[in-house]
Amino acid sequence: MSQDKPSRVIIPFEDIDFSRLKIEECKDNEYSKYQKLSLPKYEHADGQLTMLYLKTPLLDFNTGGFPPEKDKDGNLLFEKDSDRAKWRCYLGDAPEEQKILKKVQEFQEKLIKDKASIVGKKDEKKFELENLIGENTNKEGESQFYIRFNFRTELATNVMSTKFFIRKDGNDEEIIIKTPKEFEDKFRRGQFRYRMIVSLSKIWSQKKLPGKYGATFKIEQMQIEMREDANTMNTKTLFAKSQFDDEVTTKVSEMKLNIEPEGGDEDAPEEAPEDDEEEEEEIKPAKKATSTAVKVTATKAVNRKKPTTSA
Repeated sequence: MSQDKPSRVIIPFEDIDFSRLKIEECKDNEYSKYQKLSLPKYEHADGQLTMLYLKTPLLDFNTGGFPPEKDKDGNLLFEKDSDRAKWRCYLGDAPEEQKILKKVQEFQEKLIKDKASIVGKKDEKKFELENLIGENTNKEGESQFYIRFNFRTELATNVMSTKFFIRKDGNDEEIIIKTPKEFEDKFRRGQFRYRMIVSLSKIWSQKKLPGKYGATFKIEQMQIEMREDANTMNTKTLFAKSQFDDEVTTKVSEMKLNIEPEGGDEDAPEEAPEDDEEEEEEIKPAKKATSTAVKVTATKAVNRKKPTTSA
């Protein structure tokens, strides 16, 4: 008895062959006011056509993430917290991260090559590709590259419907996270690593000409793995009681503390789009980032004795 073929085939990022991606011309869609849409399909080795699902390797979370809620002056950047439901994934020099960057570069080249078939031959010169890869500069003057993924949200409520799992003792336990704020309250930079399963949700072109065209990735699932070497102590717990006792101070001095000040974000603020469901945020080189990490070194207390005098 024959078995049905799986409806979802998840491919590791490093194994994807974007030449197998089938993209039709973007068309009007009743659910999209500002964009024409195309739903790409991936042709597998057995000829099966499915939506494209990709799995990332394990990634460190030291920078990026959700766009900041407020600017450096305390002004709100987004009308609603749900408008921040997007993830800036920075890619460093690690081999696994470089593989992702290389594959997205390949995809971007395909979008440029297939431009006429995506937006239509007669309007080809009126469109410009929305960059899939963003770039900014850190305080050392080094280039940093990132890709933006959008969290999946419920249309009626705008709460995040992406599934979250935390890895414990080799098993994945689902946790419920509905807003960026809930995520940030639970997890801090430097304390965990993560994997994602993402879908190539759509290829789009703006209806207004001249305009942009591009692609959108949605996060279907995120797996979080806490770092065993991460120090979770923060300023609130460290200074909740007196630290002048010699024994307490000695224990603190043996710890490597990486304490971040409250507020602020090392990523340049992103402007909130008027309609996140319809208009894609333009990725531009960000302003020079500033580091917010403050290193605190606790020193061991020394008992001072009175000098003794000889008789």
